[in-house]
Amino acid sequence: MKILQKYVTVNLVSTTLLALFGLVSLFSFFSLVDELADTGRGNYTVSEALIYVCLTMPKLAYELFPIAAVIGGMVTLGMLARNSELVVIRTSGVSRFELAALLAKASVILIITAVVIGEVIAPVSEETAQQRRSVDMTNQIAMQSRNGYWARDGNSFINIRKVLPNDHVEDVYIYEFDRDNNLRSSIHARDASYKNKSWLLNDIEQTSISDKKISIRKYEHAKWPSLLDADMISYVMVRPQFMTFYGLLKYISYLKKNDQETAPYEQALWAKIIKPFSICAMVLLAILMVRSESRFTLVGQRIFLGSLVGVLFYICDQTSGHMGIVYNINPVVSVTAPTLILLAVILFLLRE
Repeated sequence: MKILQKYVTVNLVSTTLLALFGLVSLFSFFSLVDELADTGRGNYTVSEALIYVCLTMPKLAYELFPIAAVIGGMVTLGMLARNSELVVIRTSGVSRFELAALLAKASVILIITAVVIGEVIAPVSEETAQQRRSVDMTNQIAMQSRNGYWARDGNSFINIRKVLPNDHVEDVYIYEFDRDNNLRSSIHARDASYKNKSWLLNDIEQTSISDKKISIRKYEHAKWPSLLDADMISYVMVRPQFMTFYGLLKYISYLKKNDQETAPYEQALWAKIIKPFSICAMVLLAILMVRSESRFTLVGQRIFLGSLVGVLFYICDQTSGHMGIVYNINPVVSVTAPTLILLAVILFLLRE
C-alpha cells in the first residue's frame, strides 16, 4: 500500500501543479490584456503592467487551486484507467473508500502548498502589486510604511494610519508646506469619510505655524477639498481574501471594537478555513467521474470536464458567499455550505 500511496501522490501532485501552471498562465494573459488598456496613465508603462501581472500570479494560483485539484485528480485516475492500472488496483481488493483515502492523503501536499501560497506569498505580492500600480497611475500614493500610507496632495503631505472599507479612513495627519517648503500647518483628524467629492474630517486638531507664533485650534468637523479621492486610496487596499489568517483575525477584532461592518472579513476568514476541505473534495470528486474501465477517454476531455466542474463549483461557492452578505446569513453557513454539501454527497456516493 505504501508503494501505491507514493505512486498516486507523485502523479496527483505533478498533474495538479501542471494544471495550475496552465490555468495561472491563461488567466494572467487575460489580465495582462486588461492592464494594457491602462498603460499610458501616469507612469504606468507596459513593463510595469507585466510586473503587476507577475505579482498577482500567487493570488490567481490560490484562487484557482480547487479547479486545478479536480483536473489533477481526473487526469491522474484517467491515466491509471487508460493503462488498466485502476482495474488492477480495484480487483486487488482496494475499495473506493480506500482509494479515496489514498487520494485524500496525497492531497495533503496540495493543501500545504495552497496554504503557503495563500498565507505567505500572495498577501505580500498582492500588496506590492497594488502599491506599485497606484504609484504609477496616480503619482499620489507614494509609499506604505509601518505608520500607514503616505501621499502627496499639492503642497500637502498626508499620512493615513488605517484604511477602512466604504471610503473611510482613521488617524489622519496632514502636513501643509508653503512655496519655500516651510511647514505652516499640521492637522490631525481622528477619522475621515469621502462624500460629495470631498473629505469630511472629524475630531480635528490643527497646529498653525507662523514666523511669530504657534497656535492650536480644535474643530469637531471640517471639510477638506482634497485632490486625493477615494479611488486612489482604494488602489492600495488589499482585498479581505488576500489578507493572512492572523491579519483577518486582528482586523475583525478591530472592526468589532469600532462598530464597523465585519461580514466581508469574516467570510474571507471562513473561506481560508474551508479551503483545504475544498481542495480535498475536488480531488475526491474525480473518483465518481472516472470509471475504472474508461480506457479510451482522451486526456483533453478529462481536462475540459474537470475545468467545467471546478468552475461550476467556484460559481456556486461565490454565489453562496454573496447571498450570505445580501441576506445577512451567518458566514459560517454561507461560506462552508457548498464544500460541506459536496463532501457529504461524495462520501454518500462512495458507498459500495
